[in-house]
Amino acid sequence: MARKTSITAAEAIRQLEADPEWVSRRDAREQDRVRREQRSQQEQRPLLRDLEATGTRVSDVWDLVNTPTPYPRALPVLLAHLMHPYGDRIREGIARALALKEARPLAWEQLISLIGSKSLPKQVADGLMVALSAMARPTDLQAMLGLISDSSIGASRIFLVRNLMRSKKPEARQVLVNLRDDPDLRMDIAARLKMSAQA
Repeated sequence: MARKTSITAAEAIRQLEADPEWVSRRDAREQDRVRREQRSQQEQRPLLRDLEATGTRVSDVWDLVNTPTPYPRALPVLLAHLMHPYGDRIREGIARALALKEARPLAWEQLISLIGSKSLPKQVADGLMVALSAMARPTDLQAMLGLISDSSIGASRIFLVRNLMRSKKPEARQVLVNLRDDPDLRMDIAARLKMSAQA
């Protein structure tokens, strides 16, 4: 019986590079990625210009999503541009960039209203739910329970599960238990309830 021989990563790459079909597919994917980035840069130009006017210089709105640098002066610009007809990925990035406690006074009501419209693409709704979850205060529990219980909002509600699991209010846990068979939420709720029981 012949022994299997293992190859190094460098050898595997050399073999792939020698395959013209693989090289062609890789190059096509890369060209497609570059074109998407260029289109996104062009589309974001008004947003990036307005952000820069507040002193917030980024090359993509997604640069704000995980930055440790505060950008309070940019929040009104982000909220205003959220309503512009950008592509879904850009609007999701804007929404996620609003996922800050300090954005709540400015954005909470508008984001609740947008989610309530139930007319958003899933990607945008996901970003809004991330933002609402980050902004929520303990006094917003009833609003959060209303959102997560509204199945017409769809799978974007999953971004509220973690927030509600942290709540010390028994009604938060009860709503999650009641939703454990919801097709959009059941896996996340089951995993978090299991982790909570083991803690």
